Amino acid sequence: MLKNIHKIKSILFDLDGTLADTSPDMCASLNRVLKYHNFKTVDCQKLKKHISRGALGVIKYASQINERNIDSSLLRAEFLDEYKNNVFINTRLNDNMDKLIDYLLEKNIMIGIVTNKHSRYVANIIKGLGLDGKLDCVITGDMVLNAKPASDGLIKAAISLNCKAEEIIYVGDDERDIIAGRDAGMQTIAADFGFIDDDINIASWQSDLIIQDPLELKDYF
Repeated sequence: MLKNIHKIKSILFDLDGTLADTSPDMCASLNRVLKYHNFKTVDCQKLKKHISRGALGVIKYASQINERNIDSSLLRAEFLDEYKNNVFINTRLNDNMDKLIDYLLEKNIMIGIVTNKHSRYVANIIKGLGLDGKLDCVITGDMVLNAKPASDGLIKAAISLNCKAEEIIYVGDDERDIIAGRDAGMQTIAADFGFIDDDINIASWQSDLIIQDPLELKDYF
């Protein structure tokens, strides 16, 4: 359960799966590369569950589907290059996330993103989502030494926002998000609408709150 809500000044979001559904463009980019090399393509719905593990996790899943080892370094480079050129085709904010963002802004709650994704992709996604001017902080994977589950990005965000850790809530759809937020001294929320495997016990992450819809946060502010 969230505590001391009256002290909260900022809510930070993970990007992939939490703030937005980036899976259509990631999957389409991967499948174009796989098809070029005459590999089997992947099911986009099933790929969602592997996106939180990054590009290497995505390539590993493609290897499993093809029942063979794929040169991860080569395919990863080609996949990322393809994705860079097609980063915002069908990517969209998750359902009701736009309403939550507008609501939080009305309440003068600062909003930010902390993601392991590289800035070369994030900038175009933010622009495409229409979030330019709405975000007080954006921390990407290339801006810190250690990616999540390390707390580097969240600590950097707190400094950027001029907030104490206890004045921030971090929302994510992966256990690494919850670990990072907790280690940074922030309260955490697990987004059960993100890229989560059906067999994962989200409660075991020990977040302060679990939500199935972004608008549930309105009840606290």
